[in-house]
Amino acid sequence: MTAEVKRTDDYVFQPADYVWRPDGGVHYSKVGRGDPLILLHNFELSSFIWRRVIDKFAEHFTCYRIDLPGHGYSDIPPRKYAMNDYAKAIIDVMDKLGIPKADIVASHGGCLAGVEMAVSYPQRVKKIVFDGVPYWNKERGRAVFEGWWKPMFTDTTWCDIPVIPVRTWEEVVKRNPNSPFMDREHFEESEAVARKSRRWIRLSFESLTSYDVEEAGPKIKAPVLMINGEKDMLRRGEKRALEGIKGSVLKVVEGVRPHWNRPDEFAKLTLDFLLARG
Repeated sequence: MTAEVKRTDDYVFQPADYVWRPDGGVHYSKVGRGDPLILLHNFELSSFIWRRVIDKFAEHFTCYRIDLPGHGYSDIPPRKYAMNDYAKAIIDVMDKLGIPKADIVASHGGCLAGVEMAVSYPQRVKKIVFDGVPYWNKERGRAVFEGWWKPMFTDTTWCDIPVIPVRTWEEVVKRNPNSPFMDREHFEESEAVARKSRRWIRLSFESLTSYDVEEAGPKIKAPVLMINGEKDMLRRGEKRALEGIKGSVLKVVEGVRPHWNRPDEFAKLTLDFLLARG
């Protein structure tokens, strides 16, 4: 099964396809030339988040944008996933596509899939760029879920567990008129994902916040660049991340979503790091 993805600000008519697994299809698109680069999006979003940087990366790498299981055009698995399940799904994609080893660029929740890949499959990972890596232990993660995510799951009418309600742009702006996250294009794309995957998103955030990143981080052997938006709430863990992931480098840029709001700067930092020898 092959689809064609057309974006006005991307390479035109990128080939998109699926890797079929027992838990369903994993959707990906491929563009560019050179060594393989795998891009992993935030949980609750999809590979659309890389739209503003993919053309720059594709000048130097063969880029694989993956919709994580349950997100975007990928199928929703029949069971709840932990981080090792997400990592295994990405490894299965690499195996199917004949990719022995790749650089990884990941954002927010996708970073933890990248962490697990680097820990459980170190021979498959070259370098990693984390855009807003969450860095918590199980106790801190649970506090984030209870204090931040759980209050958002207010719709009890859609399925067997509370999930995020369907929202309109006008409702969100009225509720948070001065939020730095206000971006209509980004919102509309994320709502499209949520309408399909609200139950899966709830389960994914339970798994995400149950993952002990502080335990896993020191086990990473691959070179790591961390890029944080200066207004990103996940910055509260950046000092622990810098200390825990040995040899990692931190860059802080303006805004909250470097890959989206500062694409030129994000792409330059990422490429300088990935293309540097050593």
